[in-house]
Amino acid sequence: MHKSATAEVLLTDAQHLGGDRYAVAARWHRDRFIEGGGLVDRDDLVDSDALVDSDALAVPLDGRTLDPVLLAETARQAAIHLSHRFHDIPLGHPFVLGEISVELDETLPALTDAVLETHCRRAAEHPRRACLELDATVRAAGRAAGRARVRWEAMEPRRYALLRTRGATASGPADPGADGAVALSPALLGLRQDRDVLLAADAGRSGRWWLRLDPGHPVLFDHPSDHIPGMALVEAFRQAAGLTAVARGAVAPDRVRDVSALTVEFTSFGEPDLPVAITVEPAGTAGAGGAAEAGATAEPGGTAGPRGTGAPRGMGAPEDVAEPVRATEPREPGKPTEPGKPGEPYGGPAALLLTATQGDRTLAQARIRCGTTGRARRRTGIAC
Repeated sequence: MHKSATAEVLLTDAQHLGGDRYAVAARWHRDRFIEGGGLVDRDDLVDSDALVDSDALAVPLDGRTLDPVLLAETARQAAIHLSHRFHDIPLGHPFVLGEISVELDETLPALTDAVLETHCRRAAEHPRRACLELDATVRAAGRAAGRARVRWEAMEPRRYALLRTRGATASGPADPGADGAVALSPALLGLRQDRDVLLAADAGRSGRWWLRLDPGHPVLFDHPSDHIPGMALVEAFRQAAGLTAVARGAVAPDRVRDVSALTVEFTSFGEPDLPVAITVEPAGTAGAGGAAEAGATAEPGGTAGPRGTGAPRGMGAPEDVAEPVRATEPREPGKPTEPGKPGEPYGGPAALLLTATQGDRTLAQARIRCGTTGRARRRTGIAC
């Protein structure tokens, strides 16, 4: 699973069921991707129209359900494990994460065993590339609760090193707005510890945040990384979406971390020494089709890296990574597609489009629905 600490390993077993079908067992010994819980109190709220109404009431977060981002991490670990165990990917090969998504039909019970009924297959045949994709139905407490999807590429270490050497260049001048970033209280995001807050508010622009990372974080930096981990961007996207949903009155402050569906597609490696801006807008607006052109992110365990024809300036991707790996047909920018298919844009007013940029380079884009999950959401219409 490319993890150093045993506590970070979420899988317990995997079985080949024939063809491209596998059963992957998981034990969720915690209910959050990063440590969470706490109290949302009006005194802790940041006075900013980009964040949340200061009259919000104090409400405890009980942690009785599983965090959907922890499910995304479970699916990521399943992709890595199946690659090594059943698809002949040697240990030590870095993984380049192209897409990760989850969609829930109902809330996931916390502290339980689960099974991912997966289809894991080679997405492209190429003598020098190992591109794979995983689609899974998630069963917890005896019920089918939702779906997860991962798309990734395993690279030979020398090829990965060459790609990183060519790509580790400045992507344009740092935005001066990063210098005026405003720290957020953990309670605002339903968290206990400052190190778990991955955003700082932009003092001069509503709807923009700056990524803040603690290199000593035991979950996000379980092992050394030469780039920003892909799951760190997933969590940062979730935090930005939750703040936006609360600010717009779409969800209550005590549900700031609730997500019913998310899809993140990665375009480029994020350099750890350069500021990263995260912006938000409703999906389906101008630019909403950008994720259709997104690519991969890299991680010696599954994070973020460049993909293909849209490779940013300075990345210098070799020719054999010039063609992007597509798990689906190219999507028409801004065109909503059928909901319920992880990896497809959700579109419409119920979704948010978030973009992470570093200088003039896009690192990743996400489409996220906040609030009540699947079936309940369709009954109530509560979404961000």
